[in-house]
Amino acid sequence: MFLTFILFSCGSTKTNLTETQDWINSQNFTIVKPNSWRAVKHHGYVGYTPLKKGDNFFNNVVSIFQFKLKEKPEFKEFVRNQIELAEKALSITSQEILTEKSEFGDIYIFKTESTWNGKTYKKETIYIEYNGEYYNYNYSSLKDNYEKYYDDAFSIFQSIEFK
Repeated sequence: MFLTFILFSCGSTKTNLTETQDWINSQNFTIVKPNSWRAVKHHGYVGYTPLKKGDNFFNNVVSIFQFKLKEKPEFKEFVRNQIELAEKALSITSQEILTEKSEFGDIYIFKTESTWNGKTYKKETIYIEYNGEYYNYNYSSLKDNYEKYYDDAFSIFQSIEFK
């Protein structure tokens, strides 16, 4: 019975790794993750975390994804709508909205602190428009660990290359 469990677990892990890699391969961008970070599946896209397997990766995760929109409002309006949705969904205790120039053009940065299930999270969301498509980079962490992993998390943003 133990052998069956081990064989089943190995097959499940391989399937998850294959599916995650398929998601990564299907993206129209690449990133370079720090060696100590791993890819994880969540909410229909790939995230990256420095946390060990078995830990709650939502406590420290970076995600990047392309919005698949049927109708595309002007980018600034789109970002405003996304921020309004976040304000309604999160219990935000502080926030800051910035606009900066980057290699991708103008980007919008939405920094928040919020509480969920009695824990305080710190989050930085960056909205990018590239070749007419809209993207989201998000780094979210328990507030106590935010600075510890920030440099690695931001290195992922800096490594984004579009195919």
